[in-house]
Amino acid sequence: MKITRFNKDCGNSVDMNIIDGYQFDLLTNVVEIKKEVANSFFTDSISSAEDFKKRILISTVMPNEEEERYFLVGDIAASQQLANNHINKLHNKITSHIPYVTFLAAIAYYHALKAEDMADTEIEINYFSTMLPIWLLKKSATFGDAQTAMADRFAKKHSFKIHTPGFSNELEVTVKESICLKEGEVARFSLKKDLQLVDRKDVSEYEYAETVIVDIGGGSTDVVILPEGLKAANSRESFQTIEGIPYLAHIDKLRKEKFPELFTDLRTFDQFIVDNHESREFVLENENTGATTDLTQQINQSLQEYADILLAKLNDVAPPPANKVRKYVYSGGVASILEVAILESMSEKIGEERTAKYHKVPKDSRYLNLYGLEIRSLGYIKKKKAVKN
Repeated sequence: MKITRFNKDCGNSVDMNIIDGYQFDLLTNVVEIKKEVANSFFTDSISSAEDFKKRILISTVMPNEEEERYFLVGDIAASQQLANNHINKLHNKITSHIPYVTFLAAIAYYHALKAEDMADTEIEINYFSTMLPIWLLKKSATFGDAQTAMADRFAKKHSFKIHTPGFSNELEVTVKESICLKEGEVARFSLKKDLQLVDRKDVSEYEYAETVIVDIGGGSTDVVILPEGLKAANSRESFQTIEGIPYLAHIDKLRKEKFPELFTDLRTFDQFIVDNHESREFVLENENTGATTDLTQQINQSLQEYADILLAKLNDVAPPPANKVRKYVYSGGVASILEVAILESMSEKIGEERTAKYHKVPKDSRYLNLYGLEIRSLGYIKKKKAVKN
């Protein structure tokens, strides 16, 4: 089985993937279990790829290790006691096992879904790309050192086993080329073009303005200051991180203080907000009794408080200059959740007209980084083919 391109956004809460144009997400729940538990974990066989996606159990020998390790991944891992330990913490994606295990799980699901012959167990990936957050890049002497270390995790041969009944298999994966880019900055490609590599209608807005991409994730917020025309950032100082206010920690504090009896874990509460943020009406219904509890006021107030703090911190790291035009684009997994709160807060400060002109939360804000990877990969592969010819 041949894969031309595989682009991956290793989120703190959700792992986002596009493999040869097919987009899908996996929860970043990864729980290690013992071999004896793995051998008897499932009682029934399954037959569909979508059912398999909810029941992924794989094993592998991790790089630089000798013992085979067993992992539940995604939905099936969500109910396990330690499934959510990582999501309100910053974890080092260069060394953490989670990005690597979800990489294997994504390949397993894609193979189950797309392979013409399940016996074809050798998978060749021509091009793989992923990203690192700015806080992690800044820990290295140079960004390139960290990017190379992350890319090298995948640019090799990988072997792993699938233990889900009905899809049991052993896959051999070869990644021919691996690239790691910078989170936040890579989103500039998806502000320029769509997934068909056609210029976006609003791309001219950025031609004569600096653009600040504010990438709001669950664990960290990255800030990238781009020159006019959405060109690549000029220097290390163009990359900043807003520290000390992780979104997931903020809403977990709300959960523990206000709703501990309604939400026993952060993952469930986070998903409740995600599912209801567009309407901004947060009403919890008890499926057993039909009783409802309205949490709208508390949650909206908390989201507004977080947006106010975030914007104050943003003003410290990327204040609007007096002598040039600067636009702010909010992206990342949390941007759409905070959209109304951000725009209301800015409107109070600079007015609705200026807010509408200089502050934007794109409709696809959640996937701007991932789409940036995809657009860059399409252009990169097209250029390589042209050089060959």
